Amino acid sequence: MLTAVSETFTGSEARMGRVAVPYKIIDLDGDLDIYARKSVSRKSREDRELSVNQQINDGIRWAKQNGYKPRFVWVDNGISGSKDVQRPGYDAGIRALDLGEITCLWCYKLDRFSRKGALAVLTIMDALEGKRIFFGADNLDTSNRNDRRMIMWRAEDAKEFSDQLSGRISDAWRHSKEEGIWLAKKVPYGLKKTKKRRLKGDDAPAIPGKLDGPTKGEVVQRVYQEADDGATGPTISNRLNEEGITAPGTAVRWTPIHVYRILQNPSYIGYQPASKWQERKDPCYRNDEGRRVRIGKPLVSEAQQMRAREKRMVRAKVFGPNNLTRGDRSTPKHLLSGLAFCAGCGRTMTKSGRSYQCSHKIRGGEPCPAPASMMATHAEGFAFQAFRNRLSACDPGDPLIQEVASRWLSSERPDKISAKKEAETRLVNAKAELQDLLDAKYKRKEFEGPSAEFFPKLKREAEKMVRAAQKAYDEIPEGNADIGFLLDAELIREAWEEATLEKRRMLLRLALDGVCIRKTHLAGRHTVTPDRLHYAWTGVPREINAKGMSLAA
Repeated sequence: MLTAVSETFTGSEARMGRVAVPYKIIDLDGDLDIYARKSVSRKSREDRELSVNQQINDGIRWAKQNGYKPRFVWVDNGISGSKDVQRPGYDAGIRALDLGEITCLWCYKLDRFSRKGALAVLTIMDALEGKRIFFGADNLDTSNRNDRRMIMWRAEDAKEFSDQLSGRISDAWRHSKEEGIWLAKKVPYGLKKTKKRRLKGDDAPAIPGKLDGPTKGEVVQRVYQEADDGATGPTISNRLNEEGITAPGTAVRWTPIHVYRILQNPSYIGYQPASKWQERKDPCYRNDEGRRVRIGKPLVSEAQQMRAREKRMVRAKVFGPNNLTRGDRSTPKHLLSGLAFCAGCGRTMTKSGRSYQCSHKIRGGEPCPAPASMMATHAEGFAFQAFRNRLSACDPGDPLIQEVASRWLSSERPDKISAKKEAETRLVNAKAELQDLLDAKYKRKEFEGPSAEFFPKLKREAEKMVRAAQKAYDEIPEGNADIGFLLDAELIREAWEEATLEKRRMLLRLALDGVCIRKTHLAGRHTVTPDRLHYAWTGVPREINAKGMSLAA
């Protein structure tokens, strides 16, 4: 029988990490199983055994006094009874009852058995058919019809207590987060907790035993600096491993994942991270007013982190509906990658050899009716000349220049843009709340009768919030983008010659949303002319052509 039990519960459940084998085997010929549960698992073995063993001893004592022979003991240690989580011990005990292996399942108390309420317990009771579950400390028996009402009552009490406890814990957790207190057990690499449970840079050596080497906080700053200089995740992690710098946590070596998490964690810019921040586009925790909460002194600037995140997303390949990213090796290596489009089919062009070519001419698939191709030196030269000529001919009030200034500011001073947008969001929300209050009064007629006296006060408070949000928004100055060099043809040329490939790509994208290249219809050798290129200038209205391209000459 023991062999059968082991074969039953050491398959897929064992592979899932929840091995449903008996906690204790008392008598293989027994007719009663004992179920014990403890919600919180402690590191101390003595603490665990004191609580669980007390339940087990009470169960064995009750079984002997009532003519039963204990068989197995099932235990769920550190598992909640109120959540929809897998409980191997609980499932095994119920299964033994259902299969007729035992006639009674003993549990120390009803709230140890379940905290999901009366319905959950009633469902099990109705399926027992002659078998019983006995709750020792409550002295309640499912086979006794007089106890059924009390079991239902106690089950609801257990659920209500669990809900209240969960609510209090959630409120305390939220309050602590809003106060800027670090609650998690682990602290991000390069940071450490103060006595007030705030975060600051970790001055511990990054290389064990090397006191004159970099600290862990300095390693984080270095990761951001190298990412700012264009290094990828694999490059940075390889350098750290070569220098013998200890990896975060229990990892043996640095990996690109470690680097990416450092570049995205808002703790390094001094803000409280949201729950599951790695899955969010906005990883910062926000209070009821929509404001981010300070968790400590920034280790790096917000501008550095925003640039690092943007560069990471540019390099990452996106897969699936959940926008999962894989890899960091797809860094654009050509000036017009992602910017050049084929006029024949509207798809992006890729560089093959020395030319930009229609990707569907290169990779196959649905054929392009007029696949374009142009030598890279010509395409890149024409694109720069068009960029230079267009910007140098613009007036400061031109819509194109205004959009270029906005993009330049977003790239070079993302912290200023973020603060202004945050204030704007608070203002929009405050106005929406005031509008909703007015609609409740005059459209939905909710403030009628005795509730009418509350409307004036609520209206004053809502208007006060709007005025405060408007004032906060007005006090944040508009960012000033110094783009004077983009209005002078000679200064543009000098900046272009000194810029790296990444900087040149950024400059082009300040003013261009796309470069459309059409196929030549001339036979033989011919001169490549710039009229084969058409441009989509940012901020300039343009028409959609038959291929779905939104381009203007």
